[in-house]
Amino acid sequence: MISIGEGLAILANVGVVIGLIFVWMEIRQSQTQLKADVELSLASSYQTVLGRSVDNPAVADLLATAYMRPDELSSTQYLQLMAYHAEWMALVFATYQLWTTGAIDTDVWHQHSQYYLLFLTTPWLQEFWRDMNHDELYPEEFLNELEARLPHPQAMPRRE
Repeated sequence: MISIGEGLAILANVGVVIGLIFVWMEIRQSQTQLKADVELSLASSYQTVLGRSVDNPAVADLLATAYMRPDELSSTQYLQLMAYHAEWMALVFATYQLWTTGAIDTDVWHQHSQYYLLFLTTPWLQEFWRDMNHDELYPEEFLNELEARLPHPQAMPRRE
């Protein structure tokens, strides 16, 4: 037969286990909400950058020239494209960092980085990619991840 003290100890232990389960569930819920918030923030950031190219006729014209007639770009336009590229690259790198720390899932990283990878398939950006010394700005692992996911990575080697 269980004494009153033993019974109370068992009830107390059951209460502790129930409390730990509740805390675990709260932590899981918070992590899920945090991931959702990060993903929403990322989507908003990408939409801002993409929106600029659609909503601003000057940026849209600049990108159209770069895509269709890159040899017609002026020095000023090329500098503007470099700034646009730098903004994209910083956003993609931030997304990569979130992915490597587990703050976002692989499918989210792939979805968001795919916009940039499509951007990298344009001739002017391929030239820029080859000319720019990315190794000084970004970790090798990040650059290798991007290059591995390009449609034809062998076509875009970085300068050594």
